[in-house]
Amino acid sequence: MVKRKRTYNLHRIKATWPYTVPEAAKALGVHKNAVLRWLKEGLQANRDTRPYLIRGDELIRFLSARQQSRRRKCSPTEFYCFKCHEPRKAYENIVDLEFVSPSRFRVKAICEVCDTTLNKMQGIRNLTKIHQTFHVQQLAGQHLIESASPNLNSDKEPNP
Repeated sequence: MVKRKRTYNLHRIKATWPYTVPEAAKALGVHKNAVLRWLKEGLQANRDTRPYLIRGDELIRFLSARQQSRRRKCSPTEFYCFKCHEPRKAYENIVDLEFVSPSRFRVKAICEVCDTTLNKMQGIRNLTKIHQTFHVQQLAGQHLIESASPNLNSDKEPNP
């Protein structure tokens, strides 16, 4: 079974251009039956003449509204679980932090429902908020800015 595309490159559609069903399908890289299904689901088209003409701006509006309806907004204490397809809380509020750069870190947790690993990228400015909200179990990849004594020459002897 072929899995359907869920997001489409809307920049390939010209807003002022009228599209027939096959033209719209070709521009988006989908089958013409997908466009016909969208017409049944509420995509507006000029149905007075054959072939049906779909305005480009209407196609952009319909697909962007469709893509936005699938988005799930997570609160600061939630992670998006790809297995549950829902925002979920961390199991017992326990997280691990992994620093990936001096300005970004990854918060790792386990889904409280399905035990899937959850990830969320955060900016370094949110570090204190993460420490206040969650029980941080492990710090991995600690950088110099988080170190108590940042010294680049720690392995060399001091000069006299």
